[in-house]
Amino acid sequence: MNRSFTRWSVAITGFAVLGLTSQMKADNPTRDFGTFVQDELREHAEQLFGIEHPLAKSVLGPYDGLDNLQAIQVAKGLKVSLVSSSVASAADQIALWPNDDRPTHVFVCDEETSDPSVQRVDLSKPAHANATTILTGLTSCDPVRRTPWGTILVGEETTTGGVYEIFSPATITTPVAVTNRSTGATSDANRVVKRKALGQIAFEGLAILPDGTTFMGDELRPGSGNPGGAVYKFVPDFPWGGGAPITVPAQSPFASGRIFGLKVGSNGDNGQGTEIGQGIWAEVLPATYADSNGNIVVRSAQAALKFTGYYRPEDMDLDPIAAARGEVRACWANTGRMSNGGNSTVETGSIYGEVLCLTDVKNAAVAGFGVPTVRRFVAGNRDANYFDNIAFQPHTGRVVLLEDGEVSVVKKDGTTELRGNDLWICLPDGADDDVQSDGCVRFASIRDTSAEPSGFIFLGSGEEALVHIQHRAANDALGKGNHGALVKISGFKVRRSGDRDDDHDHDRDDDHDRH
Repeated sequence: MNRSFTRWSVAITGFAVLGLTSQMKADNPTRDFGTFVQDELREHAEQLFGIEHPLAKSVLGPYDGLDNLQAIQVAKGLKVSLVSSSVASAADQIALWPNDDRPTHVFVCDEETSDPSVQRVDLSKPAHANATTILTGLTSCDPVRRTPWGTILVGEETTTGGVYEIFSPATITTPVAVTNRSTGATSDANRVVKRKALGQIAFEGLAILPDGTTFMGDELRPGSGNPGGAVYKFVPDFPWGGGAPITVPAQSPFASGRIFGLKVGSNGDNGQGTEIGQGIWAEVLPATYADSNGNIVVRSAQAALKFTGYYRPEDMDLDPIAAARGEVRACWANTGRMSNGGNSTVETGSIYGEVLCLTDVKNAAVAGFGVPTVRRFVAGNRDANYFDNIAFQPHTGRVVLLEDGEVSVVKKDGTTELRGNDLWICLPDGADDDVQSDGCVRFASIRDTSAEPSGFIFLGSGEEALVHIQHRAANDALGKGNHGALVKISGFKVRRSGDRDDDHDHDRDDDHDRH
């Protein structure tokens, strides 16, 4: 962490301690330290999170009006604009094209229908007519990523899910069809190829390194004593070394490789209860676990090899600041389970969501060519839970989390209200002794309580982001058909990690502030 940010955090903590001490001695002796620090995070949100002031509570619903921009409430200083009302109603994750800094298009997955499965959105066209279907025939398309070599990778969030690589996706004018999901047959084998080398799971989290090494999560809940989904690592036989975009399927790093499953612990010290800490990668051998069509059924390998299970691993993202240091750190959300919305007086689930982060230290002498370690980064609570999508903000180390949970809240008087799903932004871990985020605040909330936020992604500046308001009530009730709402949130203030990184720069910053 940069020193200027650390100094600021120390100053905030110092003020908090002094303020709390004086207050406890005066008129509020019962106020606890944790609550005070939480209030300080909100009070200093502009310096810490880049937003003027967070939302104190989830907004209440329902809102089923036509105006998509009214379906979301954002913190003061942030602005919302409409990008597309012609994407699918269940559009989920988003990939920017051809780059993060100045995208001309975005690609989105539809997680509920097979037509469309993947759409391309032209950002230069009107919102009501800028989405084009480029792929059909998938089941529950959820993750979508732009690869370092200029293709689009999409995955299916279903038990028999596969991943498909799309070549030259910006030039597809007639939708390509997946005609047989088991065999991977498509109507254009030169443009869309099933990548069986990455295995068969319920794909949602995907984190692709520059050479094609890919981390993946299996979106599976535990049940009847069986473990939840495991985390996997794909290592290509022919890593990508850079160069021109790949247009020939056989040249992609995804054409062949090896799959490894994560086992936290070692020397037999692994299994239920061992989910955090250092572990090993264990290989999944295709000869043992492939079906008659060559699909590698890695869930069978998890059962046999005792891979560590998690509660429905959801979206996954790479830490760009760690990557700039030459390190690998991928964080993902485990969604958990709740029966009611946040802070309800009636709750029969109480399995709070969480965010875990995996570091993988290169080591050519071990299986999987790395030493994995898992740490808990964000622990959910009664108010912030049911985490689904996750996105690192460029340059800052902050992380955005999206909820996908229940909305019915029973109040103390026994009446019920509907609260929207929220969007949270969390600090990186500072110089303190723990390994978790230094705190989170709510920066947006969905007013349409039939909807949820999905697919959040920052543009390269970190000052703007795209997000879907999925399943808008008005789109169905008012006969608009399978249409969604893709919006842009702008106005995030970015203080780059490493800015004013030495004492001289810090002094100049102080002088600037004084003037």
